[in-house]
Amino acid sequence: FIEALKEMGLIRFIGNVCTNIIGSVKDEDNRLIAAIALILWVSAFASAFIDNIPYTATMIPVIVQLSGEPLKLPLRALAWSLSFGSCLGGNGTIIGASANIVAVGILDRANYKVSFLYFLRYGLPVMLITVSITCIYSVVRFGLLQSY
Repeated sequence: FIEALKEMGLIRFIGNVCTNIIGSVKDEDNRLIAAIALILWVSAFASAFIDNIPYTATMIPVIVQLSGEPLKLPLRALAWSLSFGSCLGGNGTIIGASANIVAVGILDRANYKVSFLYFLRYGLPVMLITVSITCIYSVVRFGLLQSY
């Protein structure tokens, strides 16, 4: 599935859109905050529906590009945003993480049925809360305190 998305150029498109949005922020101080929030949230929602490892691998060149000329954003802050978003986003759906699929398979064998929507009802709020907390933490740590 992820290979098909890569072939279609969807993941690269996501990366290019992120780059354009972040590059359009004129104020340098706000650019890093925008980059942290955007990469974190886009990665979370993408990883809720596609495999996070190929997504992360595909986004690494994007964050490296953002850390170079002309934006010069700190790579460490971008890497943590990508990592947090990709990891926590997997909690949102039944297909978002391998552990979710395994757990639902075990439950299925024990005659406990968990549908996609049932999992989503609980997983999505957990994802939204954890990503929100992580976004606040990341903006404060990397954006406001400028602790790279």
